[in-house]
Parts: sequence; C-alpha cells; structure tokens
Amino acid sequence: MKSLNQLAFRLFRENKFLVFTSIASIAIAVSLVLTMSLFAVNAKQTLKDDLREMYGDLDIAFVYSNQNPVENEMALYQSISKHVSTVSVSEVLATQAYVTPLGGEVYALGIENDPIAKSRYKTTADLTEDTVILTENLANSLNLSIGEQIEIEQDSFEIAEILTNAQGTGIAPDMVIFSLERANLLKDTEQSFLQNETTALMVKAKDQTDLIAMANEIKKTQPNVRVDIIEQDEAAKNNIDSLTLFIVVLSGLTLIITSVMVISNFDLFIYKNKNQFAIMRALGAKTTQLSKIIRIQSSMITAAGALLGLAISYLTDQFLQPRLGHLFSVSLTEMPFVWEVAIPVLIVSSLVIQLFLYIPVLKSSNILPLNILQENEELDFRDSGMRKIIIKVLWISSIVSLLFGLILAADDNARALLILISGFLLLSSFFAALPIWVSTILNTIEHKFRKFLSSNTLLALQVLKPQVKKNSFVILSISVVMVITIFGSVMLNTIKHNTTDYINEQFPTSVIITSRIHQNEIDPAELSEEVRIQVPNARVASVSTFGGGELFADGRTVSFDYTLGDLKALESLKILPNLTMDDLATAAIVSPAFSKQNNLDVGDSLDIGFYSEEKQQAEYVTTMVVSDISEAVTEGEVLFDWQAYALNDSVTNFDKLYVDLLDESEAAASLEILTSIYPELTVHTRAESLDEFSSMFLQRWAIFILVLIVLVVSVIAGVFNTLLNNIMAKRKEFAVLRSLGVKPSGIMKIVVTQISFYLLTGIFLGMLYGLIFTLIILLIDPGRFAIDFALIVYVAAVMWIMGLLIFVPVGWKLGNKKISMEMVNDNK
Repeated sequence: MKSLNQLAFRLFRENKFLVFTSIASIAIAVSLVLTMSLFAVNAKQTLKDDLREMYGDLDIAFVYSNQNPVENEMALYQSISKHVSTVSVSEVLATQAYVTPLGGEVYALGIENDPIAKSRYKTTADLTEDTVILTENLANSLNLSIGEQIEIEQDSFEIAEILTNAQGTGIAPDMVIFSLERANLLKDTEQSFLQNETTALMVKAKDQTDLIAMANEIKKTQPNVRVDIIEQDEAAKNNIDSLTLFIVVLSGLTLIITSVMVISNFDLFIYKNKNQFAIMRALGAKTTQLSKIIRIQSSMITAAGALLGLAISYLTDQFLQPRLGHLFSVSLTEMPFVWEVAIPVLIVSSLVIQLFLYIPVLKSSNILPLNILQENEELDFRDSGMRKIIIKVLWISSIVSLLFGLILAADDNARALLILISGFLLLSSFFAALPIWVSTILNTIEHKFRKFLSSNTLLALQVLKPQVKKNSFVILSISVVMVITIFGSVMLNTIKHNTTDYINEQFPTSVIITSRIHQNEIDPAELSEEVRIQVPNARVASVSTFGGGELFADGRTVSFDYTLGDLKALESLKILPNLTMDDLATAAIVSPAFSKQNNLDVGDSLDIGFYSEEKQQAEYVTTMVVSDISEAVTEGEVLFDWQAYALNDSVTNFDKLYVDLLDESEAAASLEILTSIYPELTVHTRAESLDEFSSMFLQRWAIFILVLIVLVVSVIAGVFNTLLNNIMAKRKEFAVLRSLGVKPSGIMKIVVTQISFYLLTGIFLGMLYGLIFTLIILLIDPGRFAIDFALIVYVAAVMWIMGLLIFVPVGWKLGNKKISMEMVNDNK
C-alpha cells in the first residue's frame, strides 16, 4: 500500500504536462497581480518625484504684490518662519529688468543662495551683487557665455550660470536672475518696472505637515496673501488623477484576466482530479483521505506557481524594465523592489488561487462517484434563463449608475466613482453574455458560410458548438487582452494628443518670431519684408502687443484689451476666417464673449477712446465697425488692423510674426540671421517644440508604457498557455476523429481552425468591449480622445501570427500520435 503523500506525488508524475501548465498559469497570474500592485505603488511615487523635481524643496508659497499688498510684510515673514511646521523660508522677488543689449525689459527674479531657491529654479551658482544668471535663449540671442559681462539696469554684471530652457512647453520666456540683495537695491532706482512687483515667501515644511491647515492659520493674520500649495498644482493633480484612474481600471482588468486564466487552466486539472477521486471513492477511499491528497497537490502547485510568479515579477521590475528603458533610450527612476507590498499581495493571491483549486474538488469528494462523473461531463452552462436575467440586471444597473454619475452626482469624486462602476458593470454584462454570443456566431458561420467552408473547417466548428462552457473562458481571456490594450493606448494617446494640440494652438504656422521686449522699436512692415527677403516663398503676418481701450456704450465706458494685426495676411494664413469688410482701417473683429457681454452684432459701430490719467476719464478717439465675431480672437477681446492708426499708440508695439514656410528645415537657418539684425527677436519652430514634447512625453510616461507592455505580453503568454491547455484536453476527440478517417493534416487544420476561431472572435469582441468601456470611462473627463488603431491592429496581428506559429506544429504532432495511446487519455 502506498502512503497518501506517495499517491499524491504519483498523480503528479503521471500528469506532468497538466502540472506544468497549472504552475505556469499561477505564475503568470501572480506576476500580473504583483506587477500591477508594484506599479500602483511606484507610479504615484514617480509623479510625486517629478513634482519634487519641478519645485525642489518648495512645499508652499505665500505670495503678495504691490497690486495686492499685505498689511505688514515683516509680520508675515515672522509668522511663517516661526510656524511650528516650517523648516526654512526663502524669499524671491519677481519683476522686470531693463537689459541694455536688448533695448528692453525681460522677466527678472531676485533669489537667495539657499537650497529652496536653488532647487526651485535649478541653479547651482552662488549669486553676488555683481553676478546674474541668464536663460539659454537669452544668452544665445546675445551671443554671451558664462564669465562674460552684460549691462542690466545701467550696471554691469558677470554671467555666473546659464539655465537650460524647459523642453516640451512651447514658447519659453527669457529670464534674468539676480541675488535677492541686488534686486532689493534696485528698488531705490525708481524704474518703471517696479510698478509690477511680486514677492513670494517659499517654505519648506516638515514631513506630514497639513499644508492646508498651515495656509489657513497664516491667512487668518494676513487675509490678502495668496497661497500656492505645490500638492494642489493643477497639472500635477490632473496627472495624478489620470494615473489613479489608469491604475484602478487596469487593476480591475488584471483581476478579471487572472481569474479567467486560473479558472480556464485549472479546468482540466479539476476535471482529472474529479475522475480520479470518483474511482478512489468507488474503491472505498474516505473523504478525509481525499482531502489530504487535494491539500498536498493544490498546495504544491500553488506554492511553486506563486514563487515562480514572484521571481518573474522581481526580474521584470529590476532587470527587464531598465533594459527596455535603455532600448527605448529613456531613463527610468530606479526604485527598489517593494517587498513590504509584494509579500502580502503574494500571500493573498496564493490563498485565493488555493481556494480556486481546493473547493471545487473538495466538494466532489463528498458526493457519490456516479454523480461526480455526471457533473464532470457537463459541457454547457446550467440555467441559461437565469443568465439572461443577470445580463439584463447588469445592463440596467450600468445605465442607472451612468445617469446618476452624469446628472445627480454630488461632486467630482462621486461622479468618477459612479461612471467607473457603470463601466465595470457593462463590461461584466458583456462577459456574461459571451456564451450566448459565441453560440450565435458559431451558428451564423455554419449556416451562412457553409458552402464556402471545407469539410475539416465545418467539422472543427461543429465540435466547438457543444463546448460553449469551456470555449467561453478561452475567448474571454483573449477579449480582456484587447480591452487592456485599447484602454491603455487610448489613455496614453489622449494625453499625448491633448498636449500636441496645445502646441499646435500655439503654432498656427510652422514658425513664430517673437520679441523678447514689449517696448521695442521694430517696424512690423520692415520686419515682414526682411523675412520675405531671407525666405522668398514665406507668407507672414504680424500682431502687436496689447493695448487698452475704452468702449462707450449706453452712457458708460467698458475697458477692454485689443491687439493690432495684418488682417489680410492673417486671413490668408487661415488664422482668421474670411473677412466680410473691405475697409480694414475701420474693421473690428471681436471675440464671442466680448460680443455677448456688450450685445454686439456684425455691423454695429464701436465708439472707442483711451483713459486719460490727467482727466481721470475716458476720451473719445475713433469709431470702428464690427466686421466679424470670431473664436480666432484669443488674445484680448478685439482685433484691429495696423491701418487703424488712431489706436496704434506707444503701447501697441510689435509682438510676434507668424511665418508659414514650404520647407521649414531649409528656411530655419535663414530666419536665424534675423536675430543678428534684431537681437531682441526669438525664432520658435513648431517641429522643434513637437520633437521636444515627444521626448518629454516618452521620458515622463516611460514607466507606464513599459508596464503596459509587460502587462499585455504577460497576458498574451497566459492566453496561449490557456489555448494550449484547451487543445491538449481534446486529444481523445482528435483520436476519435482519426479513427473515423480524418487524416493527420486534417487534424492540424481542425486545430488551426479552432485556434483561429478563438483568437478572431476574442479579438473582435475584445475590440468592441474595449472601445465601449473606454468611451464610458472617458466620460469622467469629457473631451477629445485619440485611438491608436495601428497599435490595436498590430497586437491583434501578433496574437494571430503567434497562434499559427505555435499551434500548427502542435496540430501536426497531435495528428501523428498513435490512436490507441490517445484514446486512453482523459478527455472532456
């Protein structure tokens, strides 16, 4: 007599392939869950690190200006510096400074030589009263380098450092950085730039500080101070919100796919165990003895699979992802493997999988052998009527949840949660309906395309019809792969396209030439002609800086901002719509918002004036006519032509020149010559900005892209493991077909047909599920979304080609096995 341990291990030895595929399915499932868990932990930390990289040691800033002053600056500084949560305080002065080589003012800062200021503005040099730091654009335009002198505010300074321009942000401003002491000395010069001066007290707080509570305490004593909390940064919050949504949805889909893989791959394991236990029960084995065998087998399989999954997850996290990052030329934030997260997740996953293995077979050990065998041979789901009821309930619940989220939600969090629940309920209903749809698809193919199909193909499909229960899990796992691919690609593509759209909005033409200084003496007509000389085929249109006007309406005056421009040229560049007036000297193009506020229509007259400081009231200057109401007016409320001479005063100087080029690469060098003629000009190209953004996007989202790749590849591996298990479970079926006259090549064709049906049906339904599910989830933040159809087709094609490469040899091998040996293999 053999011991129970020996018996359990003998059953292992007799079913090597079954044990191998079961361990493999557990390893893939555990590695997927671990990957997503570690991704959830590391991803948010990555965004927080990015935020820290952007703002340095700054946690909270208290801001005031001469236009929004505080009652007592010294009292504010003392209350902040002595606050119990404050580690250190750094003062920064923001203003404008006159740069003599440019002949105008640029943005200027005065900072202290402390860690907060250096980390916030990415400086390394210690500034003195005689040194400054310049941005790269400004230094290049003036042909200056570190160590050279520059005249600013009628004084000479040595350039201590040159800061690299921020990439991927479109048109970056120029900046000069002084020491705070020197910036404060400039206060006594009574220069015009001091009329617009802002001071910020940057604070590094202790860890775990409630920054909102700290802000409220300070505002009680200084109510006029503005508070900027870095954690509340709008862009950072949007990124973290997008990431949280990304993680929640991917985690849900990961749980679905791992559950499906475990159920599908253990299907054969449970089937064989039930058969063996039925025989043992018939021979007199006790329930306790069978339970021990089950515990030994399931524990060994689960432990081996879980440890292998942990090893895969560790190798992926520590070795594969960095190498993929090197392959794609992106640097990833190196993070240690988070064992304190991985171990609990591993234990919980193992226990859940153990239940999947243990409970179904244990239940069978308590019933009669004949009942076990009858139950084991069921090929379809029970009670399809109940299934249809469940599907309808899920659909109704999804619609109700979606309506509540869109219409009745109390806040954004409740709205997001309800829409998320709606998406998963709808997805669950699709999955529940899958067996019904699979049967419908099989019947449709058989009846509608019978005359186009070979006998082997028809036979392969007919064999699948009674096995809807088993086939549904296989197709479901393939569908989830496509859902993950579509959702992940749409999320990342949408983020990328939205930023690309923003850059394209900044660049309505391929090149924009801007002035660093507002008070310049550049003649727009002369500059336009100079560009045409440098680039003969270029089309150009100029726009002015802002002017301030007063509109006389209904016995009152309304202040508004306006710009001047070459309206005909702007029309030819498609920046403005077709103009309706020929007399451009009196034409006014107004924004829809300004039109609505003042009840203006096309053809209305506008009596316009300027505010007189001397008379303390508006004085009439000229009358213009509303020629168009256009969304194209985005800078200011009204756009006039340069021919409106009465409105072209000392404030409305040249600001930018739109340049449309046929060959941007060849013309860029010619346009750079302009900076030697006009040093205050900067040339910006759309292509360069888009290239910089693409690099920044890949760098910022690299970890998420790589995790998505690892996730999809792992799931595909699990799917093929499931398919292989499914095909190997049909060995007796294929042997029966061989005995009925089907040739080995016919068996191969049947295998390939069934695999193709699984893959194509799963891919098609997965694409449908994925698109609908993603559209619902995107209702959380409505807007334009982008679908990468090429990636979807690529993943689908790779899965199908991999299926053929794997299963053509498998089908050929099965077709050439000995019929007598295959007939004794357990089948389902």
